[in-house]
Amino acid sequence: MDAVAETFSFALSVTAPIFLTLLVGYGLARVKLLSDSFVDDASKLVFLVTLPALLFFNIFGSDARLGDEWPLLLAGLIGTVLTVPLAWVFARPLEYGDRSAFIQGAFRGNLGIIGLAWAANAYGPHGLAQAALLMAVITIFYNVAAVSLFAVYSQKARFSWKKLGVDILRNPLIVAIVLALIAKGVGLKLPQMIVQTGDYLASVTLPLALLCIGASLDLSMLRRSSFGAFVASGFKLFAVPLVLLGVGFLFQLDGQAMAILFLLAATPTASASFIMARALGGNSQLAANIIAISTLFSIVTASLGLALLKVYLP
Repeated sequence: MDAVAETFSFALSVTAPIFLTLLVGYGLARVKLLSDSFVDDASKLVFLVTLPALLFFNIFGSDARLGDEWPLLLAGLIGTVLTVPLAWVFARPLEYGDRSAFIQGAFRGNLGIIGLAWAANAYGPHGLAQAALLMAVITIFYNVAAVSLFAVYSQKARFSWKKLGVDILRNPLIVAIVLALIAKGVGLKLPQMIVQTGDYLASVTLPLALLCIGASLDLSMLRRSSFGAFVASGFKLFAVPLVLLGVGFLFQLDGQAMAILFLLAATPTASASFIMARALGGNSQLAANIIAISTLFSIVTASLGLALLKVYLP
């Protein structure tokens, strides 16, 4: 009995602080202590400065190496690719114009903030470095798949593959990860004052980003959510982790790698899915509903899943 309690306590210690910080952000926004303009500016700061700093200095200073992590990265990529056609099957009963938002909401997780935060809480700097490498690989696929979906299902979408490639190469998160790997590979030595400055910037990333996500949530949308939004959220929180864990099992990943794979797979739908749906002519209301539902219930599904993994893959 004590072992069971300890296992669930570990799982909650990973997920609950993240969820509570989201609620604090939500509450501060409701009492007007976090304005829309602050959230917009802070979100840009996180994406362009502090999160790249977190990724760069964590990977640069960790013992995680790209060559050692290829089974985890390949399992994550293959599993994510497999979820897209499965989500497409579930989207078939929906109206044609709603399918892009449904499919993207069903497979695109919030890896950069919630996924990294869960990994850091569970396994410290090494787990965060593993998650960052996995995030880079999956994020590239996310962007390609999402834009392709809206090109197929939306009459308003206008894009070029060249522009998509440039956007991926200029993504600050991917650039930071690549630079960190290069710096590690050539044995670069950074002055301590640079490292300490990077640590200062990195330390504000997750709390600030989580507060912004919480402030952006509109839980009133739950009352207006459609059946499709609940199905997409269920797919994201149950089917996606199961598929990725199945692939990880085939790759014979160790317990920690399986847990990292699960934590990133079990994240709620990314806010970027709403932004892209609105920009490319998809059903942005459906996208917003999926984000709200999956965020609310992810604390339960992620905690239970991590506890089960801890029992069966210690």
